[in-house]
Amino acid sequence: MPSMTLRHEFDCDEDTYWYKMFLNEEFNRQLYLEYLKFPGWKLLDQNDDGATITRRMQVDPPTSNLPGPLKKLIGSRLSYIEDGRFDKASKKWSFKVIPNTLVEKTTIRGDMVLEKIGDKKVRRLFNASVEVKVFMVGGMAEDRIMSDMRSSYEKSVFFTNDYIAANGL
Repeated sequence: MPSMTLRHEFDCDEDTYWYKMFLNEEFNRQLYLEYLKFPGWKLLDQNDDGATITRRMQVDPPTSNLPGPLKKLIGSRLSYIEDGRFDKASKKWSFKVIPNTLVEKTTIRGDMVLEKIGDKKVRRLFNASVEVKVFMVGGMAEDRIMSDMRSSYEKSVFFTNDYIAANGL
């Protein structure tokens, strides 16, 4: 199962990152719809039971430049639900992605933690694995998902640090 680890630095403390950005509906709306220009994004639900925060988001990523074989496999519209859980004690985000197509053949999971590297500086460690069990095109789909995920997370660094500065966080 292909996997990746991404590392990015932000000019804020851990609580600011988690609570004022990552788990904040307005931040995510701006990130996905305005900055990343995704065709759709919606918070389905978010609950805090005191020890954990669970969140489900529907995300509709762009599909305009998909290779022909993947477009044929996926269809005209790609959408997924990100189902995640933030453990407040360990400060770890764990998630799984449920696509709108090939649900039984696709496994996308990951987690994210922060390392404090300064007074108002953290490093995000994002880990993800992707498996698509479809003859002939599964590897192509895995590569594309990993590439799109990497690109979105890389782009989000600029938006996040600009958001921190603009909002005095």
